[in-house]
Amino acid sequence: MYPLSPLLIYGILYIFISDPIKLWAYYTQGDYWYKEYILTDVQECGTEYEDSCTRLYFKDPKTNKIHDFRWYDDKSTIMNNKNDYVYIVGETSLFGYIVRDLER
Repeated sequence: MYPLSPLLIYGILYIFISDPIKLWAYYTQGDYWYKEYILTDVQECGTEYEDSCTRLYFKDPKTNKIHDFRWYDDKSTIMNNKNDYVYIVGETSLFGYIVRDLER
C-alpha cells in the first residue's frame, strides 16, 4: 500500500481540484453575448502589428466608459462607421470575452 500512496494522493487531488474547474469551464464557456456601443475612434495599430490591424475605441452609451481592442477585419468599412452605433457580438471564455463579430 505504501508504494501506491503517491498515486492515491495524486488521484484524490486530481478529482477534487481539476474536475470542478473542468465542470465550471464546460458550463460557462460558449455563452454568446452582444452589446450596443458607439464607435468613437479608429486608429492604426502601429508598426509592431500587421497591416490589417485596427485599434477600435467604443463608448458604452449607458455608463460612458471607453473600451478598446484590436480588430483585424474589414478595415475600410469600419473607418466609415465612426460615431455610429455598433453591436459587438462575442462569446464568453475562461479569460473574458472574445469578440466574434461587429454588426453595424
